[in-house]
Amino acid sequence: MNRLVVLIVFGVGFTGCSAVPQDMVLIRGGSFQMGNTFDGGDADEKPVHQVELSPFLIGKCEVTVGQFREFVAATGYVTTAEQNDGASVFVGKKVEVSPDASWRNPYFEQDDQHPVVCVSWYDAVEYCNWRSREEGLKPCYHGSGDGITCDFRANGYRLPTEAEWEYAARSRGKKHKYAWGNGEPYVNGRPAGNTRDEAAKREWGIDRIWEGYDDGYACTSPVGSFAPNELGIHDMSGSVYEWCWDWYDESYYANSPVKNPTGPAQGTMRACRDAGFACAIRHECVASRGLGKPTLTFSWGGFRLARSVR
Repeated sequence: MNRLVVLIVFGVGFTGCSAVPQDMVLIRGGSFQMGNTFDGGDADEKPVHQVELSPFLIGKCEVTVGQFREFVAATGYVTTAEQNDGASVFVGKKVEVSPDASWRNPYFEQDDQHPVVCVSWYDAVEYCNWRSREEGLKPCYHGSGDGITCDFRANGYRLPTEAEWEYAARSRGKKHKYAWGNGEPYVNGRPAGNTRDEAAKREWGIDRIWEGYDDGYACTSPVGSFAPNELGIHDMSGSVYEWCWDWYDESYYANSPVKNPTGPAQGTMRACRDAGFACAIRHECVASRGLGKPTLTFSWGGFRLARSVR
């Protein structure tokens, strides 16, 4: 796997490894006001609260079909959807569970450059540990089922925390409603996201879209197709939901620690961020929080990698 380049910046070292993957961005630590500072939003986006984060790495793009295929080919791994009852997929204007749906068959056309979908939180964790071992890094995850723990001191791959994800999406915590800023999905005139738009309306006949905006994709698009945010990260508003490490708790923000919050100690649902390609526009706000059982698999849900920096 020839994914590494040497990168020493900001005077930061990397525990046990001085190489940074080409497909990741180093995010300098800092503090920001986490939560929805705009009108509207859901109750779980409040209260707005102070968070301080250490430096970390995050993927420029979501993990692709091709990358996930490499993992499956190397390990023989069978995903949650393939072991169980399939995955939730779009069928016309509705969503239904299809027993033959999986990352191999999300019920729309993809190639290896598209973000992998129909993967559970457990699938994402397995991929993280595999890639860590492949690159000689210390895996972050240990245990199984609800007992999985994350060693944030390890230098391997993991899922971002909700705080890390929002900080990165908002270009180090700027007062941005969306990853591209506060207006329509453009950066310097360039389309900036795969959103609920004219293409989705043509495909499903849905309304409440970005009127006049046409990204050309009713479903997923190749990663990196649209303008990145100010940090060079793509698809953090629109495209697909992304699993985070945290257990989900609607009232967690009222009790969140200031420094490097990692979510509740336990729960029944895992958090996810971003919004799928046909989800309501309000969920494209980077403060919007999603949730699902760790076994949940759906055709508008994937994941992005992160790594701790020491």
